[in-house]
Amino acid sequence: MQSLTAEERRKLLAFMVGMEDTARTDYPAQLACKIDDASPQRWLTPEQVEQRLGLAK
Repeated sequence: MQSLTAEERRKLLAFMVGMEDTARTDYPAQLACKIDDASPQRWLTPEQVEQRLGLAK
């Protein structure tokens, strides 16, 4: 793996993620539901996003 170039690693990662997505047949529908959900009670503030991502100072 370390002998791969950065471009080759990106392509390998994209391939692996694609394989995982095809293995989970319900994934596209679940993702579409989350994207289409416009319920304000589920929105996060920018601060909450930073905290969840570990970016909060």
